[in-house]
Amino acid sequence: MNTADISKFINIDSKNMKGWFYPADMISFWMLNEIQKALNMTGSVCEVGVFEGKSLSLLSQFCRGTEKAYGYDLFPDGMKDRAWDNIQKYGNPDCAELKAIDTSKITVESLKKELSNPCRFLHIDAGHEYHEVLHQLLLFCPFVARGGCLIMDDYQDREFPGIEAAVLDFSEIDRPRRFVPFFSGGNKMYLCEKNMASLYQKSLLKFEPVNGKSRVSRVRDFNILVGFSKLPVSAEACARCLDEQEFPMAYESDLDAISRKAGQLSQITFGSGVLVSN
Repeated sequence: MNTADISKFINIDSKNMKGWFYPADMISFWMLNEIQKALNMTGSVCEVGVFEGKSLSLLSQFCRGTEKAYGYDLFPDGMKDRAWDNIQKYGNPDCAELKAIDTSKITVESLKKELSNPCRFLHIDAGHEYHEVLHQLLLFCPFVARGGCLIMDDYQDREFPGIEAAVLDFSEIDRPRRFVPFFSGGNKMYLCEKNMASLYQKSLLKFEPVNGKSRVSRVRDFNILVGFSKLPVSAEACARCLDEQEFPMAYESDLDAISRKAGQLSQITFGSGVLVSN
């Protein structure tokens, strides 16, 4: 999918479909797919919560060779037919499979049979309350390919505070592998394995839509590249923040230690502040 294809999807095709999938995240999906292609990463794509197929239509266009695009949803009121129609018009129906099911009733054993290939993209946009989001993460993330991306919808929507809480709780689980947020797009948060975060972030900074239009925010023990930022700094400044390492990496929990870190990594000294200004 080249720049002309993604431009057509954003400016023409997407406007013919219902759904809350915005240009900043459309371009973010495309940039990450280009990075994965450059890394020779293979794997299917999976979406949990399809609605009428707007984002799955784009994800299906990323499929190459034998890769599949799986879509899980309850699909009430004829929604499955509308989603399939959109995928036929604006996606790649040859690789797409729609599965009508309540995700709370899906088992790991059934997914082992259905998701026979690891997924390099997993987009979760189904139920938005804390416990169902955490359940979706724990159920589907074992099927994400090594180095793949997990994408969470409506991460900072004030109507659904459980999404952010579930993601951050999930991000503290470090076995068998740990996923952390690495990129903030439009209304979605992007996660990957912690050891892949810097590679994705520095690769993203090479793309015009985020080069010079981003900043870095430190959350817990990981960095998040904030794309399309209201407080942008240069790509070079972002790279310096991403390279900033703490040593020694102490286990700090007392108030004095937190106070010191609050000063060290405050808004005026880190990310969009004077520490990285040119």
